[in-house]
Amino acid sequence: MSEHAEQDVWAVMADQRIAMLTVEEEGRLVSRPMASLARPEENHVYFVTRLDAKVGEIGGSAPVNLAYADTHKNTYLSVSGTARTSQDRAKLRELWSMWVEAWLPQGPDGDDVALITVEPEEAKLWDATSSNLLYAGKVLKAVATQRPPGGGRIEEVAMGGGGDARSRSAIGGRAVSDKAPDAETARAYQDAMEGSEGAELPSLGGPSA
Repeated sequence: MSEHAEQDVWAVMADQRIAMLTVEEEGRLVSRPMASLARPEENHVYFVTRLDAKVGEIGGSAPVNLAYADTHKNTYLSVSGTARTSQDRAKLRELWSMWVEAWLPQGPDGDDVALITVEPEEAKLWDATSSNLLYAGKVLKAVATQRPPGGGRIEEVAMGGGGDARSRSAIGGRAVSDKAPDAETARAYQDAMEGSEGAELPSLGGPSA
């Protein structure tokens, strides 16, 4: 169990800002990128937007998913919760900024300005590694040993401050190691990179679970 798992979830949301908000529309799941405003002290994530059917009518609620990704750090986050749409003018004014103004010049009192409030309920955080280079070394070692690379930390977190965090580091039900590649593997990877004649480090896919 990770003592700071929930804080880590909020830190990712605060750092990334842009979330893929997934809702159900006419029986289909639809995702769209939106700027999020994380407020851990309120256990809410806010989206200031135009009034439409993203999560239903004013006063209604709907289940949603928020997805965040940092490909540079190989960190990925999925948050499930309940969203409500309102035109809470006081909260809109509190959250308003020049960045919101750029997209919604009518201001927080505009007739078509709305607030989506998401209350997170569960989250899953993948923290594969601190660097692409280290992860590339793991991939190289996996090819040599015919064993899947270590996927790093996976946190399943009950949000809201009242739930335990269940942590596991496994792929396909098997425990994996988060240790750095050994010296021989690291040298092999360095030789391979030096022989690439300036080629960029390949884009590495995220962890699977």
